[in-house]
Amino acid sequence: MKSNSVILTFLLLFCFSANSQTEKKLSKPEKDFETFWATFKDNYAFFGLKKVNWDESYKKFRPLITKKTKEKELLETFEEMVAPLKDGHITISKDDKVIYKVKKQSPFLDEFKGIENQLWETSFLTLENNGFSKIKASGPLFKGIPLYNSARNAAIGYIRISRCFGNVESLFDDKKEKEDIDLMLTLFDSILESFSDTKAIIIDMRSNGGGHGGDLLAARFASEKRITHYKSIRQKGDYENFTTPEPIYITPNNGVQYLKPIVILTNDRTASSAEDFTISLYQQPNVTTIGTNTSGMMSDMFGGDLSNKISFTLSNQRYYSTDNKLLEDAGVPVKIEVKNTKQDIEKKIDPVILKAIEVLK
Repeated sequence: MKSNSVILTFLLLFCFSANSQTEKKLSKPEKDFETFWATFKDNYAFFGLKKVNWDESYKKFRPLITKKTKEKELLETFEEMVAPLKDGHITISKDDKVIYKVKKQSPFLDEFKGIENQLWETSFLTLENNGFSKIKASGPLFKGIPLYNSARNAAIGYIRISRCFGNVESLFDDKKEKEDIDLMLTLFDSILESFSDTKAIIIDMRSNGGGHGGDLLAARFASEKRITHYKSIRQKGDYENFTTPEPIYITPNNGVQYLKPIVILTNDRTASSAEDFTISLYQQPNVTTIGTNTSGMMSDMFGGDLSNKISFTLSNQRYYSTDNKLLEDAGVPVKIEVKNTKQDIEKKIDPVILKAIEVLK
């Protein structure tokens, strides 16, 4: 027994020493490749769903990386590796600036590429033609678009939440995130208070790509604490190794509340924190969702770091509906489906807005 233990100890030390020497021999590009691949291997949640064999990707791309590989070539290799995952939460950044983001398929974006602003003009015109006031913008601008647009008629309020962040810097700085959420909620509460005498509200989450605080915005409309969905987190080991699904609850806001009927408008570009908002309210009897299913991009973004201030993110969580359906790619389903098309712009009518008004009447 003792001699076997000695032999075993020797073998372990030998293997450890060999591995250590191998690690030391790796060049910076090779180390970065190994870190990138291993971080996805240990944390990415959807290889099976996306039908991507990550072990095969290692065999294909690892031989291409040597000590002579330049940074540009390395990044191009990373992009080629993750593109088949079609997961919008996969990004690659340099100096906190996103230089690559995996493209997720979007029929809405295909339909309105380059003319999306015209659709919003059509939406706002549709509201005005149905007795709503002119659109009022509030909150910080991002790419020329305000955080909130709002309008109302005698009975119905309308709020477009264009994104779930005020200032983009807050997405890369944890200290600024809390300040940004506070700003979002303060502005939102002000709009809600101005709608206190209305009988219903339309919340337009179409093309809201997310950010943070979606669940906190939703708390303003929660009538009681309830389970909204389940979440599990990828663990190291087998690609299907996850924590037991944890129930996620919504809790009513202690301050401003609005508990009358609401309609939430969504499309396949309603993503991430905007989906948190939608799924948080989906079970409530006073809530109707209209449009098309959300994006199905709900995981938090798990981050990794490489050399030369290069970083990357990936999806490491699975979200499930209360009836245990996986929401990734499928999205939060709408209760009433109405699609926008280019013809809406030509006709100067937004059928999704019209359906919302009809439902609330």
